[in-house]
Amino acid sequence: GPQAGGWFRKEIKSAKDFNGLKFRMPGLGGKALGKLGASVQTLPGSEIYQALASGAIDGTEWIGPWADEKAGFQEITKFYYTSGFHEPGAGLALGINKDRFNKLSKSHQKMIEIAAGETNLWNLHQYLANNSQALTRLRAGGVKTLEFPDDVWDAFGKASQEVMEDNMGNELFKKTFDSMRSALTQSAAWDSLSAGAYTRQRTRVLG
Repeated sequence: GPQAGGWFRKEIKSAKDFNGLKFRMPGLGGKALGKLGASVQTLPGSEIYQALASGAIDGTEWIGPWADEKAGFQEITKFYYTSGFHEPGAGLALGINKDRFNKLSKSHQKMIEIAAGETNLWNLHQYLANNSQALTRLRAGGVKTLEFPDDVWDAFGKASQEVMEDNMGNELFKKTFDSMRSALTQSAAWDSLSAGAYTRQRTRVLG
């Protein structure tokens, strides 16, 4: 599912609050924040805690409650945004030399395919099972869980679209983006009517 929006030293009340903010976020998401005026940092995971504790950065994204709790960010700041725009669905990937793979028997190819799929599914279920428990502990420890205001989401969307347009000159990027956008459009129509409606009604009825 979507990764968390991250940890901040202060609340984000408008998109203007990102201007000059020293925030750790790599990849395309970081480029989008840069368009909002953020000073984007690309620190490796092993350096984030110290940078946040020392004030070298004003905030960071990581993964979600379970992993973030292990990283100890709650020891430094209590403002935690629970949904981010930058990674709506993480996926694991396995890369294999194509020539080598094609030399394997069909049964061995299928074994690799199934093992990779099961590993991805196992990883997803681990986070689904542990994120809520970790979130409960974080809140009990004084962490304030927040959502970005609508105008911030609007700014995320505009900046993200600009980043996409900046990269459309790359043939592989455009092919990948167009495929993703088409699949998203097709799946969203049913998802909102099925899983989306069910989740809303379950919450309304059962709390």
